Amino acid sequence: MGRWICSIGALLVSVSLWAQLPDSLTSLRLRQSEITERMDRPMLELRGGVSGEVSVEKIRSVPSFLGNADPVRFVRLLPSVQVNTESDGGLYMQGSEYSHTMLSIGGVPVYGGTHLLGLFSVFNPTHYKSMDYSTDAGEELRLGGRIDMTLPDTLVRKVGADLSLGLLSAQGTLRIPTGEKSSLFFSARRTYINLLYGHFLQYNDQPLRYGFTDGNLSWYWRPTRVDRVWIDVFAGRDRGVFNYNAAGATIEGVWYNGLTAVHWDHYFADATLRQSAYYTRYGLTGDAVTEFIEGHLPSHIQTGGYKATLSWKGWDFRGDVAWHEAQPQNPSSKGHYNIFNRSAEPAQNAIEAHASALYSRPVGYYLELKAGVGILGYLSPEREFFWGLTPRAEACVNLMDAGKIGLRYGLHRQVLFQTGMTNMGLPLEFWILAGEYSAPQWSHNFALSYNRDFLRGQWALSAEVYFKRLHNQLEYQGTMMEMFNSAYSLSTSLLHGDGYAYGINLMVQKKAGALTGWVGYAFGRSLREFDDPRFVGLYPSDHERLHELNIVATYDWGRFDVGGTFVAATGTPYTRPETFYILGDRMVCTYGDRNAHRLGSYVRLDLSANWYFLRKEGREGGLNLSIYNALCRENAVGYGIHTDPENGTYRFSPTTFGIKFMPSLAVFYKF
Repeated sequence: MGRWICSIGALLVSVSLWAQLPDSLTSLRLRQSEITERMDRPMLELRGGVSGEVSVEKIRSVPSFLGNADPVRFVRLLPSVQVNTESDGGLYMQGSEYSHTMLSIGGVPVYGGTHLLGLFSVFNPTHYKSMDYSTDAGEELRLGGRIDMTLPDTLVRKVGADLSLGLLSAQGTLRIPTGEKSSLFFSARRTYINLLYGHFLQYNDQPLRYGFTDGNLSWYWRPTRVDRVWIDVFAGRDRGVFNYNAAGATIEGVWYNGLTAVHWDHYFADATLRQSAYYTRYGLTGDAVTEFIEGHLPSHIQTGGYKATLSWKGWDFRGDVAWHEAQPQNPSSKGHYNIFNRSAEPAQNAIEAHASALYSRPVGYYLELKAGVGILGYLSPEREFFWGLTPRAEACVNLMDAGKIGLRYGLHRQVLFQTGMTNMGLPLEFWILAGEYSAPQWSHNFALSYNRDFLRGQWALSAEVYFKRLHNQLEYQGTMMEMFNSAYSLSTSLLHGDGYAYGINLMVQKKAGALTGWVGYAFGRSLREFDDPRFVGLYPSDHERLHELNIVATYDWGRFDVGGTFVAATGTPYTRPETFYILGDRMVCTYGDRNAHRLGSYVRLDLSANWYFLRKEGREGGLNLSIYNALCRENAVGYGIHTDPENGTYRFSPTTFGIKFMPSLAVFYKF
């Protein structure tokens, strides 16, 4: 990390320093100063274990999909988050399910945090100040970790912009002053994938037609020295047409998400009060067509809520209340074989409230302790009341030059479930509220971490060992064609059970200098056990990867920087069909042991290079060249039954996404 070395001649004015205001040092003037080296902030600043803060300004140098810098794809390069395939939009953190991770903007939950197949997240990185990443959900009502995009909190004095135009998409952010005490931040993004890359985007040898648009609007207002206000709006819309060969169907869907929030921070002399009121929503309108059947697939979830946190003399008091409405997948169909009577899946409404207190205290110079407890109250859609405690405790031992050791325990609870037919990032996944289908989820989470900087802070070593005991887990066992061709019932399509997750994450990071990056390794097990007599014993979860290696490196030459990422991981489990036959327009399969087989290893190398024609005084312009899957490796994303209508044959073989090698070019400009 760089150093500021300044010599100060004299102070011309006295300074009133407000301890609660991080930017209150406004009256300090320097008669003479000498800057010998500029502050060089690392891409990833770890605070404990493998959790920390990501600098969104620096992720452009790390290769991403088709030159589109993306914070969530960046997070997947960390050892605690499982790499996803090109057809899996999940974000699996330390063996947890995708829905166990809290994705948020300014602390407000975002449902559907990725666009189609997880190739892009809904977060435009140039809009945000930074990204906070943690393997522990903390006070959030989730069983896993959290990823929060931090809203901008700097008043701009003149119009600025960050623009990018590439072969895949166009995106930009405008920063506009709206007075001496307020600023407006507006971002928008639009893809035109089909124009140049339509023949590349294939799944199961079938083309995908797809595009999305999203935008952010944040207004930041500082009315007084002790108040900060944000009004934040996000909206996104996706449209896709793709073939689902296993079901012989063509699916066309429109899905959307968005949120509106108002945040207010107030600083007292010895306390800070943070409040947020918000509304967030995600939904799908989809249609599936086969030779004999037309089906309609609607689902959505929406939440309105209020949360407040008061920090005072080592105490953090927090209160949350939220109203949820979820529409589980509610299929309707018509056609020759639709002879079954079905009842509609009604929308669910529920209320949850959570209050907690956490106390932090140093004990001597080498030890810091945290302990707290919360209570959750939940009124289910059936008006059944659930409640439970949420205790947590942490200890951090500072060994000085030898590093820091952390120990953490938490009992976490969650009333939201996400499930569906594909587990592949398709919008067919849907949300369910605890109640009729299952009691709320809960888990015991343990973690032991170690962090140490060495070689004058140029390098860092991080490690975390974790164990989770998961209760009240749900998995979907139905298929899309069963929705249309049988007496569909959501309750009979769900498996109930518990689970375990344990493993270790290791990372060595080069934090400063021309060469930066890290090498990360993860070993993890994610196991499930069900109360169904057909499935006896422990089974790997669908997303389990036993081993994963990540290598990230960037080198800065001033006018040029280059970057590369290498990922190698064991394959995920799948259940192999033993026999199958065709009955009418239906395929009937007999399956073997659950998740008894694994896909082949996943290997991918991505490369990128940036050339800067302008890089000074807050202005930056350049050209980005990126290469996705430079090794041209054809990674399997699943197994499926493939048909050959001309020869009347069937085969069970790997399914690939169709991206073997894909270059992209983009120009960017910032002022």
